[in-house]
Amino acid sequence: GISLLKHEDGREMTLAVEYNQLDPLLRSTINPKGDVNDETGFSPFPGNINQLILSMPEYVEQLEVTGGTIAEFINPKYANAEK
Repeated sequence: GISLLKHEDGREMTLAVEYNQLDPLLRSTINPKGDVNDETGFSPFPGNINQLILSMPEYVEQLEVTGGTIAEFINPKYANAEK
């Protein structure tokens, strides 16, 4: 998710937080429920599509065909020794 992190001393940083880290970050900061949908029915934290789009017309065509849904795939994340 694209996140604006604000430090107590006023520093700010906008960055992409890995999806497997976003929920724990939100739970420890702004919402104990984590990444939950808002009144629109969607998460307020936009995701990163992790794609380089070379031709927008073909990309839009595929979005229209699939509704933006892709087949499930495995993207393993490995925990450190403390997890």
